[in-house]
Amino acid sequence: MVIILALILILACPMLKKRQITPKTIILDVLRLTRGNFCQSAKLISVGELFDFKASTIRVALTRLLTTGKIEADGSGGYRMSSNTDLLSDYIEQWRLGDLRRGEWQTDGWLMVLLPSNPDRAIRTLSQTTLQFFGFRKARNKVWVRPNNLLPSLIDLRALYQLVGLEKEALLFKADDIPYPEQFIWESTLWHTEDLQFTYEQQLMKLAKSKARLDELKVNNALRESFMIGGETINLLVRDPLLPDEMFCTPKREELRHAMCDYDACGHKIWTRFMGDSIVFNIYQDEKNK
Repeated sequence: MVIILALILILACPMLKKRQITPKTIILDVLRLTRGNFCQSAKLISVGELFDFKASTIRVALTRLLTTGKIEADGSGGYRMSSNTDLLSDYIEQWRLGDLRRGEWQTDGWLMVLLPSNPDRAIRTLSQTTLQFFGFRKARNKVWVRPNNLLPSLIDLRALYQLVGLEKEALLFKADDIPYPEQFIWESTLWHTEDLQFTYEQQLMKLAKSKARLDELKVNNALRESFMIGGETINLLVRDPLLPDEMFCTPKREELRHAMCDYDACGHKIWTRFMGDSIVFNIYQDEKNK
């Protein structure tokens, strides 16, 4: 089974940048799959050791995550994600839905965000990174836009964006009376669809190559590779701007999703042999069979 990458990793890595593994991201990746259940620290340490992190390093990371409120402890060596991260976890796991995450697009319908003036630099940087992550692009000055083709309500989107890092004073609203020349410029220049198409194709080849050799690798090497390649692919699928077909029509995104599901199933067998009857993988299997 391939671990779903944590938000910290997603926001830290541009779409084409090689993902970095840290004790913190390992812990969050594993705990995200427990879906509110506890995972023993021994299991987390075992995964960390695959990437040459000492047990003491993993324990330090656990302590820091507890302090910041990102995870919770049960007092007997078990850990889980904090309840306030459920909305984000649900969003990340929706990569499996593929194009079902999109709705119909009325071609004059847009989501817009107006950022406030005179921000703290760190706060503004986080807001811009958050908007970029969710498929928005900067149109002019403090205005960010994306097609209004997402299924969640405006209230739910606002809650999600603010949870990730959008400043609370930012205005999120719908607009459907934008002049056509402006819309044409947005559609043709703000999203680099040729680059996105190339990335899909490259990742499909990488997945196929890795899947073909997983069974031939030594167990630890197969575990590491499935973690890395699977994480890269999920990163790409989660960060996808989900543009409507009217702007970017391609079968490659769905091909990549199906390929990732197959890869995940192969990785699950390897990870189960390593982890044993871990609650992490039992829960994952239960969810997969629903």
